[in-house]
Amino acid sequence: MSPVRVTFRRTVGMARGLYTTALALAGFLAAAAALLAFNLDAAEGSRVRLVPLWTVSVSPVLPLLSALLGMDVWSDERKTGRVELLLTAPVRERDLVLGKFLGVWAMSSGAVILAHLLSSAVLRLYAPTLLEGVSVFSFLPGVFALMLQGALWSAVAVAASACFRNAAASACATIAVLVAVPRALWCALMAWAPQGRPSFGEMPLDAHAFDLAAGAVSTAVLVTYAVLTVGALLFASKTIAALRCESRGASGLRFSTRFALVLSALLAVQLIALAYRLDVTLDVPIGGDGFRFSPRTRTVLASSQGSLTITAFMDRKDARFREVGHFLRALAAEAEAQCGLRIDLQHVDPTLDLGAASRLIGAGAEKDSLVFERDGRIECLRLADGYGERNCISLIERMTVPFQRSNVYWTTGHGEASFSDVGNEGVSRIARELEWSGYGNRTLDLADESGTVSNDCALVVIAGARNDFSEVEMNRLNAYLNGPGGKGMGGRLLVLLDSDQFTGMQSLLAKWEIRPMAKALAGVATQTGTDVIVRDFSADHAVSAPFAGQQVILERPVVFERLGGNGPRFSPLLGAGGACLAAAVESGEEVKDLAFRPTRIIAVGDSGFVRNWSLANDGNANRDFFLNCVKYLSGRDALTQSGAETDLLVSKMDRSDRARFVVVSAIALPFFVFVVMALAIRRRRSR
Repeated sequence: MSPVRVTFRRTVGMARGLYTTALALAGFLAAAAALLAFNLDAAEGSRVRLVPLWTVSVSPVLPLLSALLGMDVWSDERKTGRVELLLTAPVRERDLVLGKFLGVWAMSSGAVILAHLLSSAVLRLYAPTLLEGVSVFSFLPGVFALMLQGALWSAVAVAASACFRNAAASACATIAVLVAVPRALWCALMAWAPQGRPSFGEMPLDAHAFDLAAGAVSTAVLVTYAVLTVGALLFASKTIAALRCESRGASGLRFSTRFALVLSALLAVQLIALAYRLDVTLDVPIGGDGFRFSPRTRTVLASSQGSLTITAFMDRKDARFREVGHFLRALAAEAEAQCGLRIDLQHVDPTLDLGAASRLIGAGAEKDSLVFERDGRIECLRLADGYGERNCISLIERMTVPFQRSNVYWTTGHGEASFSDVGNEGVSRIARELEWSGYGNRTLDLADESGTVSNDCALVVIAGARNDFSEVEMNRLNAYLNGPGGKGMGGRLLVLLDSDQFTGMQSLLAKWEIRPMAKALAGVATQTGTDVIVRDFSADHAVSAPFAGQQVILERPVVFERLGGNGPRFSPLLGAGGACLAAAVESGEEVKDLAFRPTRIIAVGDSGFVRNWSLANDGNANRDFFLNCVKYLSGRDALTQSGAETDLLVSKMDRSDRARFVVVSAIALPFFVFVVMALAIRRRRSR
């Protein structure tokens, strides 16, 4: 049996008999699970995929595990004096070091696989939607990234252990080299230059794990980890060799050993510099974790004809370039699969392609944007506004599907949310969505002498009025709703109420047999404790039917009840806890020959669900539900299929589910693993 294999088995066997190993593994599983729960909450509604997210949750705690597993592989030998006995055997130092390194690496890799199995099991129990379309093979890049880093961490742990007689000192040195110093330097750099902070995976070590797990394989990163791992093993081997030299009193050998280490360090620096100079990043497709488009996107692409050119007008060195290109290629492939619209992709670098850049700028395009061109018409989508499926398909629909432009009028003067307010309490995000869908946004001051509703009005929106409407304003609004001759035919109104301020709308809604009430809801799902997760969508109405299986988040919603029963047709749209949280009423019949249309009113028991702070998180259907209300009220065909992006990370866990997820994954399962290992160690020692 080879010395490497013997040393490997001895290293693993000794570690299996230590309570510190059981404690280290349990702590590793608990910390990784806690980080995963935190990152899931932070990334809710983003385009971060599950596999990279899980990988960067495990990556920061893996050095700690390697440090604890490798702290006594040489320290214990030196403390007990067994190292002198080993060095008297005719075995090369590098074989001993390699065997111990493989033992520590194998144990850390096993811990990574165990963390993956436990995380997948708990996610399947509490957030099964996250694992839809994600196969076992999807996690292989993440496991590979962690094993690649684990090799370096294990090598450093073995090297540090060779330098100390005390295992605790070895562990502290390893943690300082792998965790404390790099992250402290990075925090200091970010404090000095905060503008350099990337959006996710800000620590370079975490970014390496994230990129590899996402399929971005950098040759420079691979070479760096390989060179540093070999360098750490060489350092450990030469350190052990120096011990043999000390016993022989060979000062010349000690000098040559140190000289070889210096030359090796210089060579390692040169190799890493050359690797980054010649770096090539490969975009490896990850099976089972790619782009999946919504039913609405597929329908729009299938129903659109002709061709469309999308130009990525951005610097090739931009960090978003690869992600944008990956998305656009997937969108073009989906369009080709639907046999409808043909999408041609182009890239224009503002600094290199001067002629094409001048043409785009002359046409009104901006740098760092996607430029859509069709039949001489140009539309620009800034990357800062979002370049995902929802925004792109809205522009495509606007450029390929004919529509009649109409205006949405937002009332003012009563503390309503403003579409020009870009702050958290404004509604500028949803107003921009309306513009992309072909609507114009206008203000409506009913208190003004000319405050009548214009003929180009598609609907009126009252977004969280804080103050009462005057009698004059209410009369003008009722006149718009009642239509010609006061026959209750014509107007369209969308009312967004807040639980603390809705009295001003009670009299108006009562005329249409809707009664709002402030009522506590029991037994409802919640994320923060104050909001309500709504998953009950009426299948009998065009506005709510497409959203089955999704969720809308309302903050302290108002409850609606029907008054009477012989008046306008009342339709509940959203429900939770047995209460109606959004309702639609309709009065009259559509008579096309006489240009009459029925009056339609939709009341939603929350205005915050479309404010900017709410739409910053795309993990809900708030945006699409509002847009469908507008389409229905304006007379356009309501969405028959959901347009919610399917490549967003949505766990659908409420607050109680998240608490149970943390308890089970970060406390119960690690404790169970510790108990099982402790019992096994006790049984082994009692033999």
